[in-house]
Parts: sequence; C-alpha cells; structure tokens
Amino acid sequence: MSYQIDYLDALRALFLPLDPLMIVLVFLVPLVLLIPMPWALKAAGKWPRYWWLLPGIIALLIVIFLGVFLTEVGAGWRLTDGEFKLRAWPVATTLDVPAMRVALAESSSPWQPVMRTNGYGTPGLTTGWCKLANGKKAVVFRHLRSEKMVVLEAGGRYYILIHPGVEGLYEALIARGAKRWETNTGEGK
Repeated sequence: MSYQIDYLDALRALFLPLDPLMIVLVFLVPLVLLIPMPWALKAAGKWPRYWWLLPGIIALLIVIFLGVFLTEVGAGWRLTDGEFKLRAWPVATTLDVPAMRVALAESSSPWQPVMRTNGYGTPGLTTGWCKLANGKKAVVFRHLRSEKMVVLEAGGRYYILIHPGVEGLYEALIARGAKRWETNTGEGK
C-alpha cells in the first residue's frame, strides 16, 4: 500500500487549489520584469548586440520552473510488512509500525500545520518540517486537501499525513499493529 506523487501531481499542486498569490508570483512577476527589457535595450542602443538575452532568460526560467518539481517526485509514503517509509523532502525516514502511535484527527484540529519551517510548499503540496497549531514540530506530508489527517508518533517525533483517502492509511496502520492514539486533549497524551 502506498501514496506517492509523480511529476505531474507535483506540477498540478502548484495550481490546485487555486491560489491567486501563487499565480501572481509564478507568472506576473517574471512578465513584469521581462517586458521592459527590449525597450531598455533599444533605448540604450544595445538591442542588436544583446537581443538574444530575452529568449535566453525565458528559456532559463522555464527550465528552472520545470526543474523545481523534481525534488518532489516520489514524495509520499509506502507501507510494507511492519515498516512505514515516509519521504517528505528534505526528510526520508523508515518507522517501525508496531512501535508507533497513530490517530485520525480533523484537519482543523490543534495538530494542523500552521507554518512550514523547512521543506517544500505550494498551494497543493507541503513536505518537510512544520510548526503545528499546538506548538509542536512535525514532519508533514500534505497533498491536496482532506478533512482528515493521520497523526503519527514514533520515537518522540511527530508525523502528519494529509491527503485524499488518508482514512485508509489509518485503518491499514491499525491492522498492522500500530497503537490507537487519542489526540483530542491537544497534547496527544
């Protein structure tokens, strides 16, 4: 059983759910910076010599834009017999299922991520370390939106998984020996 994203999933996560600020940053800012370039070069009398800069910069921006998502290919989790492998860049870890505590919580609970401190984030994908509403730090893998999330505790660390169908992961972890955990106290103890 696994949930891992591919390149197209990571690319779609940039735009879904729709975030106007991200659209402005990705498209409008580069256009505003590139559009005056031909006029500036013509005004300085340098257009015949430096015209190639415009398509060169556009090509470089496209390559950078498309390459950013490569770090997220394969992000997600894989559940095998007794092991849970999580990849949420920059974190990759393997957890022993019988040694973990697991809870199914509402996405609006105190366990929700409120600030990413290290990792990757777009409107539809967050991976890495985040600060939670209850003040704790956790490794988070969030892809798209879900009303539920799985909260894991293993070895004193917390892990949050949010994606469509996360309830199936919760049931599979319990079936493979993870301890059921009630997190409704806010502390999780």
